[in-house]
This record gives sequence, C-alpha cells and structure tokens, in this order.
Amino acid sequence: MDSSLQCLKEIDIYRRLSYLLMFTLITVLFSLFFIGLTGWTIITYLVKEDSQKYIKEELDNLFDISKMLFLSLKGLIGVLAKHSFSSDSVERTSNESQGIDDQLLKMVTPVEAVEEDTALSSFSPELIEVITEEEEKVA
Repeated sequence: MDSSLQCLKEIDIYRRLSYLLMFTLITVLFSLFFIGLTGWTIITYLVKEDSQKYIKEELDNLFDISKMLFLSLKGLIGVLAKHSFSSDSVERTSNESQGIDDQLLKMVTPVEAVEEDTALSSFSPELIEVITEEEEKVA
C-alpha cells in the first residue's frame, strides 16, 4: 500500500515537471520567434531602402491592432469587474443609482417644447435675438 502511494506521488511529480518543462519550452520558442522577427525586420529595414515604406505601414498596423487589443482587454476587465458582484448587490446598486437619478431630475426644471415660429424666419438674426430677449424678460 505504501509503495503504491509512493509510486503515485512520483508520477505526479514527474507530470508536474513535464508541464513546467513544456511551459518553459513554449515560452523560450515564442521569445526566440519574436527576437528573430525583430532582428529580421531591423536588418531588412536598414539594408533594403525600398521596403522601408511597407515595413513602416505594417508596424503602424501592428501598433494599432495592439492598442485596440489592450483597449478591448480593459473594457472586458471593466465589464467583468462590474458584473462579478452578486445579484443582490447589483440590484441594490441599480436601485441606489435610480434614487440618485430621481434626485437629479427633481433639481432640473423641465423644458417646455418650443414651437417653431415660421413668421420669425423672415427676420434677420439680430432682430430675432432682440425679440427672444424681450420674450424672456416678459416670462
């Protein structure tokens, strides 16, 4: 019994070591790929002057895509953080925000719909401004 348990522990240790080795190997391969690609790009940029325009365009595209990726990740993290709370806290938060919205709406005076006066359209803008000021004084 003890030997079989010891054997299982050794197998588990070897499996963990193999996962660590695979992870390290994959990380090294990706690093070498990006280092090689960077070196190749720099050498081609410096040696082949006719390709500099195309390399700049592709690097700009790569930069824009990377920027969009990070913005998308930021948005995703924001959504996940916002919705990771329990449903009770979300309902409480929405009720509290609704109460705040109601308080803000009470502070604002409602604006009445303004009817378009077709007779004013024939007057000059200065005259319309004077008429508007006079109407505001009366109101």
